[in-house]
Amino acid sequence: MFKQLILGAVLGATVLFVWSFIAWTFIPWPGEPLRSFTNNEAIAAAIKANAPRSGNYLLPNEIRRTADMTEEQFQRATQEATNRMMQGPIVFAAVRLGPIGSFPRAIAIKFATLLFAALLAAFLLLQTNGLSYGKRVLFLTIPAALIFLGTNADEWNWLGFSNAYTVMQLSVLLLGWLMAGLVMALFVRGKSLA
Repeated sequence: MFKQLILGAVLGATVLFVWSFIAWTFIPWPGEPLRSFTNNEAIAAAIKANAPRSGNYLLPNEIRRTADMTEEQFQRATQEATNRMMQGPIVFAAVRLGPIGSFPRAIAIKFATLLFAALLAAFLLLQTNGLSYGKRVLFLTIPAALIFLGTNADEWNWLGFSNAYTVMQLSVLLLGWLMAGLVMALFVRGKSLA
């Protein structure tokens, strides 16, 4: 079982890693999933001037109640925030003020996270009993759809992520886990019926 676990995890992570590279580097996804600003320098300058530190930012940001706010002030601030959200624009941004740092380190972290995910998936598959090859592949692929619905669908709904970006994310996730599942299910068979 340990050999199945390790072999399945390493092979699955490798498939996911290679697929991710291909999906983000070579596939011309339709609908322009990631668009460019008309003036990158102006946007970069505005971010540097208005983002005091790296992190995630939301525009307009939600209202936070402070201890000195009266109920009337809080209600007014909440209504103003709602009005700003209804009028737009809405921006959700991950801001890194410094450089990306070591590219090999980022690649190593990417592979390590995929290895951990594949290790968890292989471990769960090892807990099953008597599944056919096709059902083992489905067992590894279906959670990708659940993960997508629990995360990316919210980003599409609340933050305005484009249809093209959302479909691309769904495709990368589902196809990646389908391909990883096709390989992992060859080696990770679960518990024997005997």
